[in-house]
Amino acid sequence: MSDIKKIHSFNSLINRLKNITTHPESIEIITTYKTSVGDYPLIKIVLGKGKSLRALISAGIHGDEPGGIESILYYLKNKEYLDYINKWEITLLPCINPYGYEFGTRTNHQGKDLNRLFMVKEPPLEVSFAQSILDTGFNLIIDLHEDDESQGYYLYQNGLGNKYERIGLEILNSLDGIMPINLESEIAGSQAYQGVIGKKLDIPSMDWWPMALYGLSKGTQMCLTLETSSLFDMEIRISAHLTAIKTAFKHFQ
Repeated sequence: MSDIKKIHSFNSLINRLKNITTHPESIEIITTYKTSVGDYPLIKIVLGKGKSLRALISAGIHGDEPGGIESILYYLKNKEYLDYINKWEITLLPCINPYGYEFGTRTNHQGKDLNRLFMVKEPPLEVSFAQSILDTGFNLIIDLHEDDESQGYYLYQNGLGNKYERIGLEILNSLDGIMPINLESEIAGSQAYQGVIGKKLDIPSMDWWPMALYGLSKGTQMCLTLETSSLFDMEIRISAHLTAIKTAFKHFQ
């Protein structure tokens, strides 16, 4: 462990959140876990408590994908939620894998890819934390990721019913002029159409679930996993994610 160097400071991230959040008391430490290099709190932020529609925006389940974490920081700093909290309760999980974020690793301190472990009987604490929140039920889940091999933006879309069938394409259309779309017919081993991966899945028969499909199993109407390309500058990646989030809310409503 002594040879591993920190890439980011999680304490600095928490301080940034406290400084930009209008109501710092909305930041809740749900639990803290211990590692050989220190203790890490797992936090959530809830805005617009008690509204009838519920959305979850999460990031940082893969620690080497900081674009989603920075997008949530900008989302709070620019108060982009204000257009929605008259109707929406918005829960933010700004960094599900604090250890991975600090050390720039996809996996957690145990070397586990957390986004593959939402189906196991005894998941890591970070996964249990996310599950406990997902269990409360949401209309919309947006999970922010990035891909260091993709030449453009793409997304995974899974929903219950056909009501929001076009939401993925609407999101990608909104990114015109911000970031190119990955138009390959196969992305990350999955069939894609104009940047949308939208498999019809037999969820109970799958060998493993990512966080989005766990949410779907709990009755979430639409789960979106958004993949910005880390080949672009951070500002562009953030702009793409924030535009995608805004479009998702617009078309879901």
